[in-house]
Amino acid sequence: MHPISKLICGQTSDDLSDIKQISDRLNKTISNFSERLLALEIKDNDNRLLAPFYARSILEAACTALLLRLDPFRVLSIYKVQSTTQYDITKKSNVSLLWTGDILAANKPKDKLWHPENKLTDLDRALLSNYTGDLFWKQGFLKTLDYINNQDLGLGSNWLNDLKEFDENAFFERSKTESSKLYSAFSKGVHYEFLIEANSVYDFTTVQNYVNRMFQLIANLGLISHFIGTMSSRFEKNVSLNLYLEIEELIEEWSKITV
Repeated sequence: MHPISKLICGQTSDDLSDIKQISDRLNKTISNFSERLLALEIKDNDNRLLAPFYARSILEAACTALLLRLDPFRVLSIYKVQSTTQYDITKKSNVSLLWTGDILAANKPKDKLWHPENKLTDLDRALLSNYTGDLFWKQGFLKTLDYINNQDLGLGSNWLNDLKEFDENAFFERSKTESSKLYSAFSKGVHYEFLIEANSVYDFTTVQNYVNRMFQLIANLGLISHFIGTMSSRFEKNVSLNLYLEIEELIEEWSKITV
């Protein structure tokens, strides 16, 4: 398996549960598409147009895997519906996973997240909602930085040094913004909505930049996920950090090759 899929999906187990089966499929999807994307000759105009499809597939699968580890009910419910004999791929499913709603919050959060008069329906459980951010991601980010600083790590890592430039609030807001921008940028290539010449939009520099940012984004979330106490399938801190640094090195080498 590719190190990015290992970092995102976490420690594998030997059980035969539904969660294990879903995680294994997502692990393979992330690994396969990562290998294909990083082997793609993006200097070639035709090959480069495949990059948005590969990249969005990785981004979606990675966020789904993180949601499965953080709050499995939503992903398990989709799996159960798709496992029934009544499931018809030609019909729109009422329980399909939605980028806006399951990964990013569909509604604007309340000014005061934990006000006593807020309703249960106000507490958005999307992967990167302000509520999950406050409960999990920001605390995980602080624990990650504490570990890196206490171990005197990351001196030679551009990605880790980049993380150190943010506080927990700025990091979380940037993660939400990056997720939204990258998903939108890749989706335009997947749905092929351009009436202009696609290569004028997906030029070499732009695609390389988006791919780099996508891998860094999901690697950041993947690393931090192993510092969130309630997250399932966590690696030991040093294992997750080593995977993170391996991914950074792979992406840096890929960037040199594609230049």
